[in-house]
Amino acid sequence: MPRPTAEQIRTRIREALVREVAEKGIGAVSVGHVAKRARISPGTIYLHFDSKEDMLQKVYLEIKTEFHGIIVAARDEPDSRAMIRRMWRDLFDFVSAHPHDFQFVEYAGAAQVLTAAQSRSIGYMQAEIAAMLQRAVDDGTLAPLPITTLTVLLVAPAMHLARTALLAGRAVQKSEIDLTFERVWIGISAR
Repeated sequence: MPRPTAEQIRTRIREALVREVAEKGIGAVSVGHVAKRARISPGTIYLHFDSKEDMLQKVYLEIKTEFHGIIVAARDEPDSRAMIRRMWRDLFDFVSAHPHDFQFVEYAGAAQVLTAAQSRSIGYMQAEIAAMLQRAVDDGTLAPLPITTLTVLLVAPAMHLARTALLAGRAVQKSEIDLTFERVWIGISAR
């Protein structure tokens, strides 16, 4: 059997960390448990990360960046309503395809694992989503509400649906996603 590459080992570490956090929470994570789950020695983790904190931070940033990239891909939609609906659907597609990654981002975000500098480095993510919503306000698709209010009204129900389904070990039904979006749309739409 060929020896795993550095990239394969790094992937195993990430997957093991994500599973550990999803199952046990941030506070219970240890390098030893992650190494055991990844089927490597604890010392191998230190070839890829400086510390447990570094591992949590880097994996969080990777997943958050991937998740953000999926959500903002909707900006290419020519119609603002289609753009917002796609953002909504893409969130659920990500959660369905990567439930533990979603849970990891939720837990790591709540635990504030990032340094102040790292948090500033991803500030553009919020700005990009705000710009997408502002586009929809400017073209008359969304009600002229503050962007922070629109974000809460749009994102909170989606995150709640995703979180409760994940914790219940089930997928969010398409009909539930669509019905919730339509009810949210009534509250944020300008029309």
